[in-house]
Amino acid sequence: MNNYWMAIPGLLLAVNTLAAGPAATLDDFAFGYRLNTAPGLPVYQVVLPEEMYRISRRDDLGDLRVFNAQGEVVPYALMRPVPINETSKLVSLPVFPVHGGNPESNGSLSVKVIRDQNGTIVSINDESPEPNRQPVTAYLIDASQVTAPLTKLHVRWDKTESFVAKISLSRSDDLNRWSTVVDSTALADLVHGGERLTRNVVEFGPVKSRYFRLAWPFGAQSASIVAIEAELAPVRQEPAAAWLRLEGQRVVGDEGRELLTYDAGGRFPVDRLNLELPEHNNLLRAAVWSRANDKTPWRQRYTGLFYRVQSGEPSVEFRNETVSVARNMDRYWRVDIESNDGHGSRLPKLELGWVGERVTFLARGSGPYMLAMGGHDVAGAEQPVEQLLRVLDQKNNGIHPMAVAVGERIVLGGEDRLEPGPYPVPWRKLVLWSVLVGGVLLLAGMAVGLMRQMSKPE
Repeated sequence: MNNYWMAIPGLLLAVNTLAAGPAATLDDFAFGYRLNTAPGLPVYQVVLPEEMYRISRRDDLGDLRVFNAQGEVVPYALMRPVPINETSKLVSLPVFPVHGGNPESNGSLSVKVIRDQNGTIVSINDESPEPNRQPVTAYLIDASQVTAPLTKLHVRWDKTESFVAKISLSRSDDLNRWSTVVDSTALADLVHGGERLTRNVVEFGPVKSRYFRLAWPFGAQSASIVAIEAELAPVRQEPAAAWLRLEGQRVVGDEGRELLTYDAGGRFPVDRLNLELPEHNNLLRAAVWSRANDKTPWRQRYTGLFYRVQSGEPSVEFRNETVSVARNMDRYWRVDIESNDGHGSRLPKLELGWVGERVTFLARGSGPYMLAMGGHDVAGAEQPVEQLLRVLDQKNNGIHPMAVAVGERIVLGGEDRLEPGPYPVPWRKLVLWSVLVGGVLLLAGMAVGLMRQMSKPE
């Protein structure tokens, strides 16, 4: 009986080895790219070449590997770039006091404003009688040179006694027509018992304007604003997109409606699209569809208006915005033209935009490293490298992927690896099933032997 138990670990090891299959080799892939890595770094990252999307035989791009110089597969993961939100920035804005007038009024300013050719305020001349004796009723803020929207104003005043000022904020692009940004809020500087309470921030939603006016109440004349800093809204940087411009073919649909078909030539992760109309002053309403292959049904991705209109100036042209669509890896696309004023003999080009994945890998073994791709019979083997990087980043270890360039392309197994191989006798499966059946028989024999021992009289 002990011999039976001793055979079980060997049985399990054999089953596990056979089920795992052979390790991938460079010859299993069609092509490879040499990676120009600098020595001594733990993590590298390379932008996936466009060719990978054309030759990959898997929707998950699983038929790629990264090999080291010893021919071993190193841990890797596909990582898609994400938008980056830049931190808020503070910029100092020119500020000018305005004397006299009604601080609550949104009418035109009763002052003479001098601006340069860029719209920047150079000076303000108060035309009211005895301007120096008039109280400050507002502060004019020049934001004409700021390109980003503002979200906060940080106000600084000179040293003063305690005060509370109820203020309002309005905006304008021409200093004549004003609209309210903040109807009412408070600025304060209070001192009591050795403690100081200061509120010097005016908050609002993102606003882009050339000028702002901060109304200053008569009850706060003991304080004078000396500087204002604006906090810019965080800028969201989207990953740069690559574009395909596809030529279409004219097809007549079932109801006689004109259809245009396009072949992307590969499985690209498309998440935006557009139609490039061939002629000026043209528009059409169309529906855009896609599918993975000729056996799957069409799925509608977008329906709407596409246009290209030229104004009186030859260099000024208006086009529809780029269309965002659900990310997909479909190769075949179709445009159903619902209505148009005639797009001429030339067909519209379909523009497909996509953001390529980054292959992030650990530098196990020595370089040079090889990015191998394209194998019909290769299974996916991605590993959680991205999770590892997140953990390291949380621990502030300062380990970040080093970007590397793609070198020359090398032919590995050749284009034959892109097609299904012959179907040889599945010896591995046969041996695996034989081992499993033998294991079952072994367990059955153990059970029978155990029952016989228990049935023997003592």
